[in-house]
Formats: sequence, C-alpha cells, structure tokens
Amino acid sequence: MARKDEMTPSGHILIVDDQENMCWVLSKLLADRGHLVRTAQSGARALKALDGFDCQVAVVDYRLPDADGLSLIAKMRSRLGDLRAILMSSYGSAALRNQASEEHLFAYLDKPFNNDLMLETIEAGIRAHDAGQAPAATTTLFPRRATT
Repeated sequence: MARKDEMTPSGHILIVDDQENMCWVLSKLLADRGHLVRTAQSGARALKALDGFDCQVAVVDYRLPDADGLSLIAKMRSRLGDLRAILMSSYGSAALRNQASEEHLFAYLDKPFNNDLMLETIEAGIRAHDAGQAPAATTTLFPRRATT
C-alpha cells in the first residue's frame, strides 16, 4: 500500500464511469492514498451514492448510459454546492472543453490520462474545497492529455 504523504489531503471522492475497470483503478489508487471513495456506473447510481456522502470531488465521465456528465454534475451541484467536479471523456472536443469552462468545472481531462496527473488534479480539488474557494471563482484546469 502506498504511504500517504503528509501534504496529501484526505478526501471524499465519487468516481462515476460506466466502465467498471475505470472505477476500480481510480478507487484503488485513491484509497491507497488515504481517501474515502465511492463509485457509480450511471447517473442514477451516482445521485444515490451521494446520500449521506458529503463528497468534495466528483470525477464524472461525459458519456453515461442514462445521462451526460455535464447534466449529472449540475444535479450533483444542486445537492452539494461546493462540489469540485472533474469531467473526463474519450470523446473530447473544443466545444466540450468550452462547456466545461463555462460551467466552472474544476478540471477536464481527456482519456486516456496519466494516473498521477489525475491523482494530482483530484487532490488539488480537495485542497481548493478545504480552502473554501468558491467553485465559480476558479478557472477550469485542463491538464495535458497523456501521450501513451
């Protein structure tokens, strides 16, 4: 198990992706760093997962079987106004990146992404949440797409 660095904030994170292996990998990496993680494979399951779970960061895939990630994030934010949302997509486009920015998402990452880059982005979201920065006051991050 990876040792948690003292500079790593402990967070509550929701991973939403219809690919079970993506949920498993991210939840394992995050749990090994001391985070509490829930996963969901659909929009409906993601909303149910929020019951009694005050998450700081949600990592949401754009294409889900019952919702698009942006509309799901809007529903999640209506319940958790200070949620830091990270959108990920295999179908990225300039229009989707613009929407992510207009919606004041914390970050947008294209798949495939580097796992370390995703972890850094999630933990930056936790730190921003803990610092009390208003989500709409931050600029959307666009970490570089993985080259492999």
